[in-house]
Amino acid sequence: MSNTHLRGLGWAGAWAAVLALAGTAAAQPANNACANAETIVVSLNGSASVTGTTVGASADGGTGNCGSSNSTADVWYTVVAPGSGVLTASTCASTAPIYDTVVGFRTAAACPGTAISGGCNDDACNNLSTVSIPVTAGTTYRIRVSGFSGATGAFTLTVTHSPPPAAPNPTIGPDVTTGFIADVIRHGTGVSNDGVAVTAYSVGTTSCGSGDYPVIWIDSNNYLPDYDTTQHPVISQNMYRLKTYTEAGVNYQRFEHLGQSWLKHGFVSTNSGGCGGCAPNHDLMWRPSTQSYFDFNGDVLGINCSDTYGASLNGSFSNLGAKNIVNASLGTSPFVRNNGTGDATTKMRLQVPTVDVTSQPAGTRFFVEGYYVTADDSQFVRPGQNVAINALNNASYREVTASTINNSAPSFAALTVAQQPGIFAWRAADPAVTLVSVDHDDTPNPTTGYKNPDGSPQRPAGTAFIRSRFWVAAKVTNLNNGTWRYEYNVYNLNSDRSAGSFAFPIPDAGTVTNYTFRAPRWHSGEPYSNAAWTMNKSANMLTFSTQPFSVNANANAIRWGTMFSFGFTSDVPPTTGTATLGLFKPGADANAPTSLDAVNLPVPTPPPSCLADFNGDGSLDPDDLSDYIGCFFTAPPCPQADINNDGTADPDDLSDYIGLFFAGCN
Repeated sequence: MSNTHLRGLGWAGAWAAVLALAGTAAAQPANNACANAETIVVSLNGSASVTGTTVGASADGGTGNCGSSNSTADVWYTVVAPGSGVLTASTCASTAPIYDTVVGFRTAAACPGTAISGGCNDDACNNLSTVSIPVTAGTTYRIRVSGFSGATGAFTLTVTHSPPPAAPNPTIGPDVTTGFIADVIRHGTGVSNDGVAVTAYSVGTTSCGSGDYPVIWIDSNNYLPDYDTTQHPVISQNMYRLKTYTEAGVNYQRFEHLGQSWLKHGFVSTNSGGCGGCAPNHDLMWRPSTQSYFDFNGDVLGINCSDTYGASLNGSFSNLGAKNIVNASLGTSPFVRNNGTGDATTKMRLQVPTVDVTSQPAGTRFFVEGYYVTADDSQFVRPGQNVAINALNNASYREVTASTINNSAPSFAALTVAQQPGIFAWRAADPAVTLVSVDHDDTPNPTTGYKNPDGSPQRPAGTAFIRSRFWVAAKVTNLNNGTWRYEYNVYNLNSDRSAGSFAFPIPDAGTVTNYTFRAPRWHSGEPYSNAAWTMNKSANMLTFSTQPFSVNANANAIRWGTMFSFGFTSDVPPTTGTATLGLFKPGADANAPTSLDAVNLPVPTPPPSCLADFNGDGSLDPDDLSDYIGCFFTAPPCPQADINNDGTADPDDLSDYIGLFFAGCN
């Protein structure tokens, strides 16, 4: 209304008009300021509801900007805890029209009460909010109700008191799996640090909280002394190829690991319903320091919840960190990112030699793999066990349509094969492939599983260990000319000790030709060597190996999340037997194994057994004694020097061999 019109009404009429105008603006709520907070009375183990509005309110602010609400209008409530336990504040009972609320608890008695207890929540139930905090009887708490990014509106606030919760007793524990491979992006081509022409990809992944306890997903918040920012997942991305080769007119297939990425560091779980729907209280974690549950919201992957990082995020430089600083056995990963070197297109991403994805023959197939690693998943020991196994199901793979491998967004040829690493794709393509697991349980578990309510370990330190696993696959093809083609793959799932050698029994008289070796390349500043393994055939053993750890700690060992391929042709026919994986890094103590047996594999038929005939030439003579002594005094001793098979070559083996030599062969 204009001033001219007001003047025409006279004083009484003008004043009435002013009052009418003022009535069109919303009145400021009585509990607009923290100092005027409305009291809510809650009975022991009971609840109370009030209606309210932020329309016309101003902002006191200060919630850590949860829901972008620091500068958004707010109203305040105060409640005295009727007993120790949990207070929950929720707007989920609000009726339409729905107002996008943000709810936070405060512990400070003084206003505006900037100290946050239990944080705040935005969007726990669609656009409405729920937040819970542990409380002490007789203590006053304040509740701030605000809106997302400037939103205002009416709401119903329900405050509920619950008794103190029992400490959790999970039977599966935190268990993250790669539920789905979401998408793939081809970023383009470039040159790796050592001059190899490469194509860069990234793989989108959806994680699932497959256990009965949340998985810690902290990216920037600290919850000391209980949890910190190192407790978050990292995601490995790999690409594999299945390709047909021909020798002596006979086709055989070779499965190879083409390339690997740096590790995507996870941040903020959306806790969505893609894994079947989140369980009730899916994001409540027990805090030993407060003897209570705490609503971690996006700082955990909730029970049965999903969280998707698309290929764009998983290929973002700012989120990628080096692999060499992560211990996959323990699941530990320092929060160090975006420090790789290389060109602006390919550095740190999933790098594949360009020659391996261009001009491939018909029938060539490609697979990508996503693999989550995180500490609480790796270290949880299920009740009644003394070894942690939850990390053994974290990898999944999916086939990419070969004709689209060089598209900007390659498509998929099949659904995700969940909880199986990429090496399983070879056996899925050819059921004649043999696939065996090879484990070692010697990694001490620093947490010995879940902690008791007071923060102490479930079991005395030293009684729990972490299982580390390799997968070994093999296929032998008869070339129909008196020779056989042997193909092997060794995939290290999570062994920090890694593998430095791979050996088979084979008669010295047997021939070995056309040896092939393939490993994914280290890149973008990783310190590890890319040198090919060497092959040695002596003393009835065929051994492939890299440099020993004592010579080069950065040698090209089979480290976690990588697969090495070995192939050769021999005139020795196959039998079912045992291959030997030599572990690369020293164990935690003298009782730790130095090698592992991969049993029930197709291997070359070994010569007749006579340990004294060390060189396997069929006769016992001084050459055998000389060959053994040379093997024994090699630094380190060759694997065959361990005559008594106790896992180490020591003076007992030398004594045993001398006794065998002079006893002769029957």
